[in-house]
Amino acid sequence: MRAVPICCLAVTLVLVCGACDLAPGAVEPACEGWRPGDVVLTELLPDPEGTDTGQEWMELYNPGRSAVDLRGLLLYAARPDGSQEKAYLFEASVSVEARGYVVLGDVRSESLPAHVNHSYSDILGSLGNSGGLVGLRCGDVVVDEVRYTGPIRSGVARIYDGKLVPDALDNDEVSRWCDAPASASDGGMRASPGVANPACAGTEDAGVPADSCLSSRTGTVRSLSRPRPGDLVITEVMADPKAVADAQGEWVEVYALRDVDLNGVTLTNEGSGRTLLGDSRCLELRAGTHGVLARSAEATINGGLPPVLGSFAFGLSNGEGSHALRLSLEETLLDEVAWTSAAIPGVSRQLDPARRDVTRNDAPESFCPTPKDFRFGKGDQGTPGAENRPCT
Repeated sequence: MRAVPICCLAVTLVLVCGACDLAPGAVEPACEGWRPGDVVLTELLPDPEGTDTGQEWMELYNPGRSAVDLRGLLLYAARPDGSQEKAYLFEASVSVEARGYVVLGDVRSESLPAHVNHSYSDILGSLGNSGGLVGLRCGDVVVDEVRYTGPIRSGVARIYDGKLVPDALDNDEVSRWCDAPASASDGGMRASPGVANPACAGTEDAGVPADSCLSSRTGTVRSLSRPRPGDLVITEVMADPKAVADAQGEWVEVYALRDVDLNGVTLTNEGSGRTLLGDSRCLELRAGTHGVLARSAEATINGGLPPVLGSFAFGLSNGEGSHALRLSLEETLLDEVAWTSAAIPGVSRQLDPARRDVTRNDAPESFCPTPKDFRFGKGDQGTPGAENRPCT
């Protein structure tokens, strides 16, 4: 990623950085504190009816409980392989309300149409009608990025499935996007700029409203069982797998003290790593059982883990230093563990089962390396999804 070149800014807000021969990192971004997922791309119109020029737009959603300001961020667009990138710098404040939407458009006139909140003018050029890549970043932090694929239908927006919780990891999955269905209330309009998306065709019959989920055990839709502080305990961490690469084999184990669903729960680390767990199905964890959250849900590449309850996109640190993992629900902290020691390759760090609560797992001495006699899958030491061993 190239930094924002001063020479580009001095002439225009067009950031086609190849035109300015400046080394990456030479200019600090005017944004701080942004994390992946702080805003989420939820809808695109790459191919409007008629001419594309001046009519394309994209929609952002703020999943947080506080408003955010896009000032200082870069909005970029490129081909699907990332080539020929063009980027727009938000120099002025553009606020996105908590749980609210903002629509950014390729508007070339002085007045904005009713469905567009802010114009990036002609700076991004034309979005690809057969596929492309769009995203936002702050320095080297990618807040969200989406690759969309064709065929794109003229006048039909591509939407992230409205029955799912908007999330910067889940919207990477092409299968979770679809052509916007026609709306009877809007005269058949095939887009929903600035409001919640409808369900993708073929999924709305699941009948899963907000604050509900589809139970895999009963096959029925029910209300979510929201965890409270103390209901979930972080019990095991594999930060440095040896049998497979870190990007496929890292995982975190949690334990439930009562029946809860992890839908809407956020897992974060000590840095910018953040993943919101969401699905139309219930991410059920019964009282007295363990659940595994992993970088990959595929057992053939994640080291042979048992069935994974949810996945996260950020990495876990291996070296010495200040490390932390936190579970939260709508900014209410559910549990947190912190440590400073380096990870042992191929060995998980597990909580003594006698200290399995959100207070005693705060102490570093409550954790210890998994004994060598306890292995899983392809041979790494750990007890994912099973009872931990006492620390001696």
